Amino acid sequence: MNGDATETEAGQQPSPSGGEEDDKRLEKFMGRKERRRSSLNKPLLGDYLGARSNSKMQAIISKHDEKEVLFADVVVKMNRRCKLQERILLLTERSLYNIDPTSMKAKRRIGLMDISCVKMSGLQDNFFVICVPSEYDYLFVSSKKIEICLQLRRQYQYVKSGQVLPIEFKNTLEYKVDSGVVREVRFTKETDGVATQVLDRKKA
Repeated sequence: MNGDATETEAGQQPSPSGGEEDDKRLEKFMGRKERRRSSLNKPLLGDYLGARSNSKMQAIISKHDEKEVLFADVVVKMNRRCKLQERILLLTERSLYNIDPTSMKAKRRIGLMDISCVKMSGLQDNFFVICVPSEYDYLFVSSKKIEICLQLRRQYQYVKSGQVLPIEFKNTLEYKVDSGVVREVRFTKETDGVATQVLDRKKA
């Protein structure tokens, strides 16, 4: 396994139906990202929360004239103070939403056009970073990270007229906490799993 790689192969225009195309794209990730055997045959459902029929979530996305729910599930987000928070991650045809599951209010909306890449390690962990150069990045934790990346990458390619969203695989990830600070997360393979170390903030 090569710890540091970037997956930026040119792809075809995304298929709205998924299916067989999802399986082929999943194989690409399996070549770069170690996966647990239990996760290999999981069905890709997209909407795990019934967001398509949830009036509160529909009200959030309809404010921006969006209708499609491509993915919705509860994930864990690491905030600026390294505190872990549960959030609903909701992907629509044009945006990615961070929603507070308690108040059911959107904390942030990211246009797909503003995302530059996704980062994750090559090991068996559930962390991934959404990079937004014009603002700040997000570090999320989810067992459905591969499905999130597949859905995000397909829709990104659609809204960007065929441009492929880069997926970076590195066992040391840097992400921007705010305009002047970055954080480093290191992943190390051990006999009983993967050790994760979040280093002190440093000036960008």
